[in-house]
Amino acid sequence: MVPTPLLVNLRSHLSQAGDTHLMAGSLLVFEFLGPPQLSAREDGPHLILTFSPAALNMPAGTYSVYDSLVNTVLVREEGNAVVVSIERDLSSPWEVKAEEGLLCRFTLYLDPRPLFPLFAGKIVLLDPWARPRAFSPTRLPEGVPTRDIAGRLGRLLTGAGARPHLTKGGSLPALTPQAIRAGQPCDAVLGIATTYAPRHPRSGFAVRRRPGDAESLRLARLIAQEIVRKLPLPLLAEDETKDRLIRDLPAPGAVVEVGCLSHRVDEGLLRDIDFKQKVAQTLFNALKHFFAGAAPRAIE
Repeated sequence: MVPTPLLVNLRSHLSQAGDTHLMAGSLLVFEFLGPPQLSAREDGPHLILTFSPAALNMPAGTYSVYDSLVNTVLVREEGNAVVVSIERDLSSPWEVKAEEGLLCRFTLYLDPRPLFPLFAGKIVLLDPWARPRAFSPTRLPEGVPTRDIAGRLGRLLTGAGARPHLTKGGSLPALTPQAIRAGQPCDAVLGIATTYAPRHPRSGFAVRRRPGDAESLRLARLIAQEIVRKLPLPLLAEDETKDRLIRDLPAPGAVVEVGCLSHRVDEGLLRDIDFKQKVAQTLFNALKHFFAGAAPRAIE
């Protein structure tokens, strides 16, 4: 008797430990013990994969992905089949490649082309903070994680057709505040910082927006929404920023404090590659919704 193939693992490109590659498209990998047959269909924005015959050797339920195109993945058994429902923001071209071996892998790739109309030509100014006196308890400078996150976000934006810039030179072109004030177009300004509070460290995130601007408020709330649903730290504050760059530039803007540099738990996260790439993906997702004109949802 041939044993029933078992689904033993589900991975995304954001769930592979140590993977430093971020992509504008989406990648999901389904690993089976034994080779099932696959059928696939689209149901509006959802993509339905049916593996048969097959059973689960992992928990059924909803798995949060929240990468560039995929929100959640629902895995369940249905008769002698495993049914996977993939919730997408946008319908996109896709393909599945099967690879047999000790584990039979089905790799689903979703093409990023639907993102291009949202990001094409958008100029995003990234300002990674690097305050000279801001260090963690073990002397991690603020600029190390903030510049890393800005670089990862820049690669995602470039992959989707945007034109990211930095306030100072680096891996991306520089764009000065003076140029923007002189009329250089800019569609969004994003400060990437940490909370520095050595006397009263508190684990969490904060989002601070340009005051008196409705689009900055929308951007900040979309960022807060994505932080809460994707990252393991609580949102501590959502208010107006005192940062001169964000306040003075005539573009929607916000500063995101991506954890507390003074807190031991947050410091460990700020050193972690996987956490930093998830932060970059979170900020990309917020900009995706912002450029699409989305209204933020209530934060639970």
